[in-house]
Amino acid sequence: MKLCVYKDSLSVGRGADKAVKNFAAAMSARGHEVRLVERGELAAALEEKWDAFVATGSNEAVDLDKAGYFERPGRSSVVLQLHLAPHGFFKWKHPFRNRAIRKAFDKFDEVQVLCRDYESEFKCLAPHPAVVTIGNYTEIEPIPRREEKLVLCPAAVVNRVKNQSLLIRAFAAIAVGFPEWRVRLLGRTDTSVANDCRRLACRLGIGDRVEFAGLAGDMAVEYARAAFVAFPSTLEGFPLAVLEAAKFSLPVVAQKKLPGVRDMVLDGETGLVSAPTAEAYSSALARLMSDGGLRAKMGEKAHAYCEERYSRESVLSEWERLIAHVAGE
Repeated sequence: MKLCVYKDSLSVGRGADKAVKNFAAAMSARGHEVRLVERGELAAALEEKWDAFVATGSNEAVDLDKAGYFERPGRSSVVLQLHLAPHGFFKWKHPFRNRAIRKAFDKFDEVQVLCRDYESEFKCLAPHPAVVTIGNYTEIEPIPRREEKLVLCPAAVVNRVKNQSLLIRAFAAIAVGFPEWRVRLLGRTDTSVANDCRRLACRLGIGDRVEFAGLAGDMAVEYARAAFVAFPSTLEGFPLAVLEAAKFSLPVVAQKKLPGVRDMVLDGETGLVSAPTAEAYSSALARLMSDGGLRAKMGEKAHAYCEERYSRESVLSEWERLIAHVAGE
């Protein structure tokens, strides 16, 4: 099949940018003719005929609508690929932009979301397109583990959405009972929230046990050191960190406010899902910190579950079926 994948800019380096690049490369490796274009190349790409044109977010959807592409006679079939929970594209400070996004979203032939919870959420925003759930996969390759008494919290940045303050407060509540354990926070620390988190850790008496490690050079090394992963984030499209943890047979402690979490973490089986309070989150941490056998059991189940549902082969096969469907093949 001949596919055009449109991302307005690939220079920001966010997780979505990496996912888009991986998707285009993987579909090309499976024998499809794929062109990955940015905004400067969009006008020329719209003049060509494709089996499917894949727009990868709200900016891209609005760009297509502004170009009048949805109303163009003989246009290619258009699929919207979302890397975030649908409501995450809307900002209360930008009502006109929000209106433009909803208008564009409602014009697609088919929409892909990452978690089942997002299907009804999208339909409330844009009722006309068909919506299908297709998750992501991870390219990370496991290396031998050398477990330390370390709770790893992977993220791109320390901020309010990633919610590292919840982990700090929860760890502080039980730290006296686990004197050998540490927390390692990954992600950019050039934010006011990161400074607040440092002060919080010091004020709670655990400043020397919470590491602000910055951006990781090698995520495989980070996972290989960890006993388990804490993921207190409140908003993700599809948290690849959960899949990466599963690759290393690591259970995850998430919290219930994370959309789509039920697709990723089976509470009590592949990890723990707590209420979004420090008391509840600390109980979940303590449960895994105190029981190595439980960590191993949950980690093994997480590995098997994610390999079955989110392998590269299964995810890409689902995409091929979706694109063949919209292309009428």
